[in-house]
Amino acid sequence: MNQPTNMLVAFRRVWALLLAAIVAAGCGTAPAPTAAPTSAAAAPTSVPTATAVPAPTSGIPTQGGAPASKPQPVTLAFAFPDDAASSAAAMAQIAAYTSDHPQVQVTAKPLPAADYARKLLDSVTTNTNDIDLFVSTDSLVPALINRRAALDLQALLAGQSAFKPGDFEPATLAAWQRGSALYGLPADAVPQVLFYNQDLFTAAGVAAPAPGWTWDDWLAKAKQLTVRSNDSDTISQYGTALSTWAGMVWGNGGELLSADGTQTLLDSPAAAAGVQFAADMVNVHRVAPAPKDAGGPDPVELFQGQKVAMLPGVSSLASRLLAAQLPFKWAIAPLPAGKVAVSPISVSGLAISARSPNAQAALDFAAWIVGPAGSALKLNSTPFIAPALRSAAAQERQITGEEAILQALQNGRTLPQVEVWPEVKALVDRALRPVWQGQQSVQAAYRQITPDINALLRAG
Repeated sequence: MNQPTNMLVAFRRVWALLLAAIVAAGCGTAPAPTAAPTSAAAAPTSVPTATAVPAPTSGIPTQGGAPASKPQPVTLAFAFPDDAASSAAAMAQIAAYTSDHPQVQVTAKPLPAADYARKLLDSVTTNTNDIDLFVSTDSLVPALINRRAALDLQALLAGQSAFKPGDFEPATLAAWQRGSALYGLPADAVPQVLFYNQDLFTAAGVAAPAPGWTWDDWLAKAKQLTVRSNDSDTISQYGTALSTWAGMVWGNGGELLSADGTQTLLDSPAAAAGVQFAADMVNVHRVAPAPKDAGGPDPVELFQGQKVAMLPGVSSLASRLLAAQLPFKWAIAPLPAGKVAVSPISVSGLAISARSPNAQAALDFAAWIVGPAGSALKLNSTPFIAPALRSAAAQERQITGEEAILQALQNGRTLPQVEVWPEVKALVDRALRPVWQGQQSVQAAYRQITPDINALLRAG
């Protein structure tokens, strides 16, 4: 994509002012904190280090106008997943940053993408300081905080004016906040959107999904787009695949957990009714296949084979669909809204190790990565994501309706910020299998597993 030159220059000036303010204020080491997705082809296990060049001779001016001492050389270790897209983005960011900041050397620390969460936690929770900053997703934040592995950045950010929480989309920043503490800087989000086959819509005479459409509209379009054999028992084309059950809970005004994260609210009427709407699309209206984890077909393969007309999915799926060079026109739309408009999102960001001896320099690099220049480089290798910083340049559009990706952040929600959520999700997935097969109601399934979920939450 094209990144406007004036935006890059303006951003560099802002962070230069921030760095000058930090130097003038004499910021020291922050107090010890209380702590804080899909692999592509693996990148080479050995990633080259970005080597610094000699530091410039002129220092940074102080508030009194006299030149400050020449910036001291510093070496940072930067950890990130080793999949192809993440590695390409990280190496491009390292090269660009060290070119503009020759006193900084950054050592790349790629970790296996397939086991990134475990490898990262092992690295940052040991009594070593071999990682200064690292890429993380919102799902890892609870474990990082519980292990006191991520630095609270508020002390380093206090007193400066260049960084403001309002500069970021609220849904992306919230994942890193705990009260007044901030355990990372959000970089970007991957929201759920809807992909649809324009050719099938046109052939059936169905209007394309539009902003503000509802669950009732979704069901009506799915009925129009479902193709059955003469005996009506065999479906050759489904109208839609299903959205996530978490999104259906939120969309009907329900909640997954209590505000303090100590008990589930899935057994509430609103939560159960939202998922029951989806189950009825499978078993009553018969316009959607059962989810893949309940024995249904792969919905992406169905979409690519023109066997399903609408596909809720993560925005980054657009890259795979483009690469497949599908023989039909397709586009992106917002998810339909139930009682509440909501889009499940996953947030990626940068955190500073609590054991880093170079916390301020690491924060400067992290701030640059999440800013316009750094996010532009990531979009080159990982398109169809939404930058968290509001001033970051939008990606050049390639697909009809692509603006829905950025718009989704306005109603974005991350999954519950509790460390045991993966285990909770696994319990719910298993409990819903008979629901998708028409053998049990959602309310009954949730009622059965509520004690087990609450026990997990209390123990976790």
